[in-house]
Amino acid sequence: MARSEVFRFLKALAQQPEQVLRLRTLSKPEVLASAWRSGYAFSEAEFDEAVWGIEQHLAGLLGEPFDLSFSLWETMWGKYYLEFLVDNSVGAVTPHDIEAFLGARPQGKENSR
Repeated sequence: MARSEVFRFLKALAQQPEQVLRLRTLSKPEVLASAWRSGYAFSEAEFDEAVWGIEQHLAGLLGEPFDLSFSLWETMWGKYYLEFLVDNSVGAVTPHDIEAFLGARPQGKENSR
């Protein structure tokens, strides 16, 4: 369930623009530490898998290849990566899209029984 925690964290940030402003210039480990302190339980590897996975899923929904030509990348210009994730990556998908993505890929040991 850790990947769902990543989405909960990023969706919560979407409702807290002041928090995004505070975190956007921090390193990835510092952002993840802030998430952990706020009660979100996921590892760096789980964060990466969720973020890249949902972007690949979104590319599929848009009928685009997930490569350098993916139109979503154009929205990143002039933004910090965290802002891009909150506004354009996770912000571009619906709760249904997230559920479909989470249901399509194994979550970890709890699903391997």
